[in-house]
Amino acid sequence: MGHFRGLTWSDVRSLPLRDFNALVDAMADDVERQNKQSRRTRGRSPGGSTGERRTPVMT
Repeated sequence: MGHFRGLTWSDVRSLPLRDFNALVDAMADDVERQNKQSRRTRGRSPGGSTGERRTPVMT
């Protein structure tokens, strides 16, 4: 349960099913948001976005 600091496995096991499902949904949303953010930063070219696709050329 490293996603939420201070939350232990015994805390999770004692949650009612409704609260557990809400916790899982929150974790999934956080992970999805992090993935989108990493894709945005990884996909940027240093020279700006020209819309041109670069393909490696064999020599």
